[in-house]
Amino acid sequence: MESNRKRNREIICGVVALLIAGVFFAGCLNISAVSEKISSWGNINIIVYGMTLILFCLVFIVGLCIAEKKKTTEKSLLEQKRVKMGAAALLLVGQALFFAIGASKETLQVGGVAGRYGWHTQPLWMMALLFIIEILAFFWLYRNVKLEKASGEWLVYLLYGILTVLIFYSMYTPNIFGRSDWSDSYHAHAYFNSIYNVHWGMPYTGELTSIYGHYALLWKLPMKLIGGDFQKFVVLLAGLGAISHLCAFLAMNQMTKSRLLRVLGAIAISFPILGMKGGFYWQVWPHRMIFPAVMLLYGVTVLRKKLFGWKTASLGYLICILGVIWNTETGMILAVSWAALHMCYLFSEGEWNGKRVGGYTAFHLAGVVISFVAAYGLVNLYNILKHSPVNTLKEFMLPLMSDAYMTDVLHLDLPMYPSAYMAEISMFLIGIAMGITGWRWFQKGSKEVEWKTYLIFFMSVSALGRLVYYMNRPAYHNLDCCHFSAVIMLVYLGEKGLRFIKEKKKDCNFDQVIKGSIGVICVSALLGMSTGTVLQFSQNSQMKENFHNQEELNAFLETVEQQIPANTFAFGLNMTEIYSMLHWNTQCFTMDFSDMFVAQDSAKHLVEQMQQGVEYVFTSAPSLPILEKFYPEGYQWFMETYTLDKSFNVQGTEFQFYIR
Repeated sequence: MESNRKRNREIICGVVALLIAGVFFAGCLNISAVSEKISSWGNINIIVYGMTLILFCLVFIVGLCIAEKKKTTEKSLLEQKRVKMGAAALLLVGQALFFAIGASKETLQVGGVAGRYGWHTQPLWMMALLFIIEILAFFWLYRNVKLEKASGEWLVYLLYGILTVLIFYSMYTPNIFGRSDWSDSYHAHAYFNSIYNVHWGMPYTGELTSIYGHYALLWKLPMKLIGGDFQKFVVLLAGLGAISHLCAFLAMNQMTKSRLLRVLGAIAISFPILGMKGGFYWQVWPHRMIFPAVMLLYGVTVLRKKLFGWKTASLGYLICILGVIWNTETGMILAVSWAALHMCYLFSEGEWNGKRVGGYTAFHLAGVVISFVAAYGLVNLYNILKHSPVNTLKEFMLPLMSDAYMTDVLHLDLPMYPSAYMAEISMFLIGIAMGITGWRWFQKGSKEVEWKTYLIFFMSVSALGRLVYYMNRPAYHNLDCCHFSAVIMLVYLGEKGLRFIKEKKKDCNFDQVIKGSIGVICVSALLGMSTGTVLQFSQNSQMKENFHNQEELNAFLETVEQQIPANTFAFGLNMTEIYSMLHWNTQCFTMDFSDMFVAQDSAKHLVEQMQQGVEYVFTSAPSLPILEKFYPEGYQWFMETYTLDKSFNVQGTEFQFYIR
């Protein structure tokens, strides 16, 4: 009885904390006087988001402290049947309305492809009927079909293998040209340009950098082995994408006993690549996914086998060092999350004294600091070896400390209607709350906390940190950076909440009713994503035919090789990709043209190089308007100095050869 009351108090504290945090979040963004004041401090989305997370944790912890001291009556109001039925109805109906409104408005968000989703392209009645049938079928199977412990296990792993192969195929898009409305050649150029620069031995400078991190250093050896070829690089990148998904599958597999939920979760995990996109969004897939996926699987291994210790913790921070080099923002979030996991363990279990607390805190604080300092040192070691000055912290963290990047060029307002990011934040805050309730101050006795709770806490801290990327620029596809974590949370909460179905309970306590309702909601979301994966995979496969077709691209490369002098001075969008496939040197190393606004002096330095007597120039037609925008005088000089001699076209992209 007392344990039921305790769980009820935890639920009430969580609900109150969520409501207060939600009202604060909405108020800060919608009350003009408040929003204007916060905007004067910096990026309003990120600032309000950070304050909201802190407020939730404070309110929840204070609420638990108060609840622990408050005596409860023998008969709890929450255990009355009408209260339980009302709470379940409120959750289920409210979430159904949230899903319906959110789905109807998702096409309004910037950077999404929701218009191609089945629930927008097919009649509403048909999709609603299909969804209802799926839900009924799932719950019937979940309730009535029982398998032996090892029965059908191999089929689940076979599914993981098939999905991994399909994901590799989908992410292998060697022909980035002619992608029309689905074009991502800008991001492909932004990503590959820095790899090409480092491949040719260029150091990191204020004008020659990458806005995604220093991943090119980790690509240097593989690129040397394959000769710097863009098409072969895409094979390796697709391999990383497949590996990141496989890590997510295996982590989810350890978190879940139900094979039905494993299957559903695996198909849902594949949704962005197999169901949403024709290729992959370079900024996220697999760039912001690979290290979180690796750390997630590593965390599962450490926690499940109870390998807590300084050796496993140190190996985690070593992975984080590589993560910081790969992507500064993501790597640091992982390091902080890894430290948070260990502090949560300290607060929950083991001996509690000043020496142990001090040692734990110092060790993990040092781990976070070293993760950054070591990455910073390795990048500058590379610079020194290339006889280049050491990067300043601002240069190393570019563009994270740039006003143009954080508050100006890329700023978008957060949607305030029901949206997927709200559901993700709420779900990850539930994960944070689950970790906090295991702390010794809120537990009676020495009850051991389940290892899955620690992993959920780690995953939630990491996901909430990585959501800053979406908050900085709330484009719909940027939510993908937390997709693995979101699906695994849905699977975990779904299984935890649906125990009453397996056990065929007719009467449940209040906390079981709430968990059961959340379980139904989570499974419904999984069914929605899985349906999207299945229905839209064939559609996306047709789009990929163009990306895999290399005949026209190879013919274009052959023409260029025959008609353009080798190693002709080249600049602009997609020139590094073309030259890498020809194994030529552009002789021009600048900031990528997709992100020229980050380092606008690059345009000036580019023109200064041409003014040294460059006779021939090869560029792409879309590059010249960018040059004109960021250096009008240089553009005018170029047009007055050079004459167009030849032009080539490959699937709608024009390349131009100029003579001085």
